[in-house]
Order: sequence, then structure tokens, then C-alpha cells
Amino acid sequence: MQREKIEEKLGYQFKNVELLVEALTHPSVQRESKVASPYERLEYLGDAVLELIVSLQLFLSFPKADEGSLTKMRAAIVSRKHLGALAKKLGWGDQLNMSNFLENSGGRSTSSILANTFESIIGAVMLDSDFTTASRVALHLLGDQWLDEARDLASANPKGELQELLQSIDNTSADYQVEQISAVPPLYRATAVWQGRQLGCGKGSSKRRAETAAAEQALRLLRSEIST
Repeated sequence: MQREKIEEKLGYQFKNVELLVEALTHPSVQRESKVASPYERLEYLGDAVLELIVSLQLFLSFPKADEGSLTKMRAAIVSRKHLGALAKKLGWGDQLNMSNFLENSGGRSTSSILANTFESIIGAVMLDSDFTTASRVALHLLGDQWLDEARDLASANPKGELQELLQSIDNTSADYQVEQISAVPPLYRATAVWQGRQLGCGKGSSKRRAETAAAEQALRLLRSEIST
């Protein structure tokens, strides 16, 4: 375990380094050696703490969002897939203490294990400090753009969301201008236009996918303008 490297990425120094060691110990080690304490209890705590942190920030950041929208965004951020990707980017898979069998089976890059590690480290920070500090560390790890990511990850129907947003502004919808760029392989480019203004462009292997990509870009632009 490279303590300094981990703490640098956390932006936090542990007072009790044993908590960090535990947070980075997979249960397979305990089953193999029957000595080390695995991260399961810290994962349990970190899961609850992280969900509260994300819930609070979403609640404060989106005062007009209803319960369903907030729940959807939270679920996207604390999902196994998203947390696993963050932990992988932070390089925590290389820091894990796990059995040889699990390591040889690709355990260091397994999304669920990485997600568990993310949560266990948040739990360790919480025990080593307090909720305010754990919140600061968690938000730092999520990154500067995590609120925008929450909206994007939770967006199952970008075209529908764009239509709702535009109709709330002026009761009008966007038009999509689509052109085929190539036939083999098929590739299309779409432009979302509203009141003569180009809001977003996107490409895709079908007209629908190109329009969806254009709607996603348009949503990011409009939400950025609304929030400023």
C-alpha cells in the first residue's frame, strides 16, 4: 500500500492508518490468512455516508427537482458502475490487498470490488474524522463536474427532456436537421435547432442515435446557461 500516494489523491491524511489498511483489504485475504480485517464493515458505513452526502448536495443544488428526479440522479452517482470507474481512475485497484487467486482472476479491475473500495475508504475517513471532512473528501473524489454527470447519467430520454425544458421556456420544441455522413459504415450527423439557434450537434450510427447525441449536447448548453 502506497499511503502517501493514496492520501494525496484523497486530499486527506489519516490519523489512524489502520483504518486505511482495513479499507483496502478484500475479504479474500481474511479467508486465506484468517488474520486481516476486511473492508466489509467500512463499506457498509461508507455506503450510507456517501448516499447521504450525495443526497444532500443534490437537494441543495436542484431546489426545483422532485423526489423522483433526485432519486434518479443519486442512483446514477452511487451506482456500482460509476463508483467503480472512479476508483479505477484513482488507481485504487493496484492498492488493494487481496488473495493471489482473486488477483490472478482479474480482481483488481473488477468494477464491484473497486466500487466497494470507494465506499470503504469514505467509511474509513468518516471514522478517522467527522462527517464534514468525509463530505469534503467524497465531493473532491467525485470531481468538479459530478452534478452535471448526475444529470447526464440519469438521462434516459435526452430528446424528451430537451423538449420539456424548451416547452417550459417558450412552449416550443427543437427541430432536428439530420444528414448522412457515410454509408459504410453508416454514420449520421444531427443538429438540434430551436428558434433558429443551433443548440447542439451529435453523431451516431443511426438517425435516432445522432439526434439523441445532439439533444444531450443541447441539454448541457441550456442547463449551463440557466445555472449562470
